[in-house]
Amino acid sequence: MQVQPSSVADLDLIGPGAAEFKAAVETLLGREPDDLLTPALPYSVIARNNRPRAVALLGIRFDMDGPQAKSYSVVHYADTLRHPENAGLPPGAMRFVCAEPLYTDLVLRRAREIAPRGPMNLGNLRKALQIRASLDCAAFDDGHFAGPDSLGAFDRLEIERAAETAFLDEVLKPNCAVETLLKQTIEIPARAGDRALLARRVLAKRLYEGFAEGGMPEAVARARNHRLRIKLRREP
Repeated sequence: MQVQPSSVADLDLIGPGAAEFKAAVETLLGREPDDLLTPALPYSVIARNNRPRAVALLGIRFDMDGPQAKSYSVVHYADTLRHPENAGLPPGAMRFVCAEPLYTDLVLRRAREIAPRGPMNLGNLRKALQIRASLDCAAFDDGHFAGPDSLGAFDRLEIERAAETAFLDEVLKPNCAVETLLKQTIEIPARAGDRALLARRVLAKRLYEGFAEGGMPEAVARARNHRLRIKLRREP
């Protein structure tokens, strides 16, 4: 697997071909990798944060060239923008990311078992003619956003944040018919790609669950306590 140099200063990617990769894996695990994890290591990278700010959003992109010249790609995101104080990649820390996300979770949990589809999906990765890993984007706990952002995460997150803010304003208006508003929003047919609508529906469902449990007071309390993702700004 080829690992492209990081485009974000002081946020490094360590690939399986690097001399420090094995030691980094052992540090994250607290032990040597076992027979369950070892087959996934050739398709994995480790992100290392050398900045004084925590990484609250990390996007790692994997590009694969299939055996019949079919190319495809995926970006795996780790998002703690609603709770940046709990960011998973604080200063000086490392994070393991595998092209098969079940192995990412395996390392995060320091587990010793994995769902059967994990090893099955590794078989598909072995068939790839070439795999490239790169840092697609990162956002820090102060809102700075950087990276090529191939799938437009910055715009998507900003749209969703604005939609949530507007919906909360509606719910918290005096004399708002909260139950009616929540039901109507939930019942709007989902349209693929409409990020604003999807964000409103997800939030409406959460608030309606509160309404079902504790009526208007609980729904309003959830609206007031809802944590928005932090405001992002692109790094110059």
